[in-house]
Formats: sequence, C-alpha cells, structure tokens
Amino acid sequence: MAYLLPRTVIVLLGWGATYWVLTALSPHLPPAIVYITGFSWVLAGIVCFGYLYKLRRETGFQQNSPVSPRRNPS
Repeated sequence: MAYLLPRTVIVLLGWGATYWVLTALSPHLPPAIVYITGFSWVLAGIVCFGYLYKLRRETGFQQNSPVSPRRNPS
C-alpha cells in the first residue's frame, strides 16, 4: 500500500489538473472527454510506474547479489 498510494495521488492530481485546464478552455465539456482523460492518466500511470517498479526491482537484485572477492595472482 505504501508503494501504491503516492502514485495514485499523483495520477489523480494529474487528472484533476487536466480536467481543470479543459474546463477553463471550454465550459461546456462533454462527460466523454473527462472519461477519456481519466483513462489516459490511469493508463499512463500504470505504464510509467510499472516500468519504474521493474527498474527498481532489477536494481535491487543486482545490489543484493554476492560479489566475488578479487583474487590476487601472486
């Protein structure tokens, strides 16, 4: 939940900002436009944060892998 909640807030703020800009430009906004922008923000959030999670997970695996000691050829 600690991973999901901040990202959800970011997506909802982006959706709200987009809605505010769209309503400022056009006071008679059809509901379909709101649904399309919401869907695009959710999809972008899933793709973006999913990719970041994948990168973080791969980096974590590399950091936790044992490092072989250096051998001195003497």
